[in-house]
Amino acid sequence: MASPQRSTRCWKRGSRPAGVGLVKAFMSRRESTDRIRVLRIAHASLTPALRERERALAAECPDIDLQVVTTRQWHEAGVDVKVTGDDLFPVLPARSLLSRHIQLFAYDPLPLIAALRHHRPHLIDLNHEPYSVACAEVLALRDWFAPKTPVIMQVAQNIMRSYPAPFNWLQKRALREVSAAYVCSESTKQVLREKGFTNPITLIPFGVNTQIFTEKPDDSPRPDVLTIGFVGRMLPGKGLNVLANALAQIADAQWKLLLVGDGPGRGALADALARNNLLARAEFAGAVPYDRVAEFYRRMDFLAMPTRTTRTIREQFGRVLVEAMASGVPVIGTTCGAIPEVIADAGLIVPENNADALANALRRMLSDAALRQRCAKLGRTRVEECYAWNIVARKTHQLLKHVLSGHVAPMVTRPAEVTA
Repeated sequence: MASPQRSTRCWKRGSRPAGVGLVKAFMSRRESTDRIRVLRIAHASLTPALRERERALAAECPDIDLQVVTTRQWHEAGVDVKVTGDDLFPVLPARSLLSRHIQLFAYDPLPLIAALRHHRPHLIDLNHEPYSVACAEVLALRDWFAPKTPVIMQVAQNIMRSYPAPFNWLQKRALREVSAAYVCSESTKQVLREKGFTNPITLIPFGVNTQIFTEKPDDSPRPDVLTIGFVGRMLPGKGLNVLANALAQIADAQWKLLLVGDGPGRGALADALARNNLLARAEFAGAVPYDRVAEFYRRMDFLAMPTRTTRTIREQFGRVLVEAMASGVPVIGTTCGAIPEVIADAGLIVPENNADALANALRRMLSDAALRQRCAKLGRTRVEECYAWNIVARKTHQLLKHVLSGHVAPMVTRPAEVTA
């Protein structure tokens, strides 16, 4: 079997056509007659840290023969990330064409065609919204090169919207042809039903690596001044103005503020803190690579997630919540979107867009060590029971088996020679 690194190098090597390198890499693979061949197509699965879902599935489920198609490079969480190989499965990078917008770009079709013809998947796992150009492209190529292969779709949109042509046509086709979908929250499931999707929908949340996001050691020194944390993109809907107003109300208390992330709302937040003489208490860490995020949670005593609903933002899940909970960091969230669903009874929940309520919750966390300890313990337990990647992988495996039980697997034959 060709290694993931070799597949990636073949794609990048400029001395011969890209398609030839991909085909030769696949031709060296042995037939897999007793495993479920899954082709995962996800634009941001570029590095092992961003492929936790796929890696967990491959590690937990030995009957899965997985291959991943992703982009060569993507701007993820404020950082430009380039694709790397993987030690658990082949990764095929594809150029992104037409646009850098997640819903408007298309993959270079050659890697997709090579994967469809030579991996011959029993099932395609597609991480794109039904109205996206990439979704339409994959369905069209599936019809040509792997007809009747079932497609499942990972969907996250939780705001009902209407789209002009041709996107409404693309969405109708996808909702008609996709065999099943999996979503990260009940609100996403509701929106998908409102769009007219009638096939099975399974709730499979985002996960967290509990080996990387870990609790602080019990003998860690206790700080004299507690640190309030925020992690995420600094966008209008993230409630940064609400956070600034709440912090102004507790200026008499002792605290520091650690902000991880960047975006257009950073300047306005800094100005709001400065107006209340609080800027000196804040540390702006900026956007950091994902593999460094865990170290910042270890510096926080609790996390605030003040997201509020806007025309374009409604919290789809809140991965920073499960990362903080896994790290033993108590959390405060709002009633926006899926936040209450994720936190449940493992933290404090306040009405969205309510600075007074958020200020009261912040003050409670600052003054009540027993509350912080209880929330930290409940949060870690909830993560281990619901959001650890091995749990997510088992739920995904059940979905794959369920979908395939209603389909006849493609016949295993030697792939035809392809020239490019």
